[in-house]
Amino acid sequence: MILKTEAIVLKTFDFRETSLIAHFFSKDYGRLDGILKGIRGDSRKFASNLEPFSLNDIIFYQARSSGLHLISQCDLKDDFTVIRNNLKSIAYASYIIDLIGQLIQPNDKNIEGYELTLSALKQISSGFDAEKVLCIFLIKFLKSIGFRPRLDGCIACDRDISVAAFFNLKRGGLICSECSAADSYSSDVLGGTIASILHIEQGNWDDALRLGLSAKIKDELKNILHNFMEFHLQLRPKSEKLLSILG
Repeated sequence: MILKTEAIVLKTFDFRETSLIAHFFSKDYGRLDGILKGIRGDSRKFASNLEPFSLNDIIFYQARSSGLHLISQCDLKDDFTVIRNNLKSIAYASYIIDLIGQLIQPNDKNIEGYELTLSALKQISSGFDAEKVLCIFLIKFLKSIGFRPRLDGCIACDRDISVAAFFNLKRGGLICSECSAADSYSSDVLGGTIASILHIEQGNWDDALRLGLSAKIKDELKNILHNFMEFHLQLRPKSEKLLSILG
């Protein structure tokens, strides 16, 4: 069966002498793994160089007996040149596609996740603060897959938290001051950090991008989100090291 979809390139591997294996995050079919025969022998054979996080229209023959589809056509729509001209932007974009590559399973359709990923790349390419865009993306993506920190009350005793709040890494949510007293996994968190997460979850991209985030709130968001994913999802994209170096 011949199928067509829009897709973001996650990563590529050389295969034999002239071919290439590519992992895509597609709009209509989730993650797709495909082989492009002869592309390294004749670059004119495809209208794309398949750079990571580039956007392409692909046509492929769906494999029946394996997960490796034959890509017959790949036409570049956007290579996000602006991102590639800045090392920090490359690092943040790479983190996003590294994360998607680990989270999205082959043929697991996720249109909302795809649109969030594409929106994040477009926002970084448009010149928005890449660190802020990543925070927004992570908050929205975790909510979309139904695996978000609990922020609507104490995760231990269920009471409302109106003043002092702590985040419990092990339990994955807010915890009140009483419950946190005997817990070594809890650390205090600003009310503004929690309010920012809830605002981003509920609003659209434009609202989220207009939200003012202090340096302290940015740091808390980064720590909560990255530690939450590492502790509960066992996820730590390789590009996180580069982000820490760039600051």
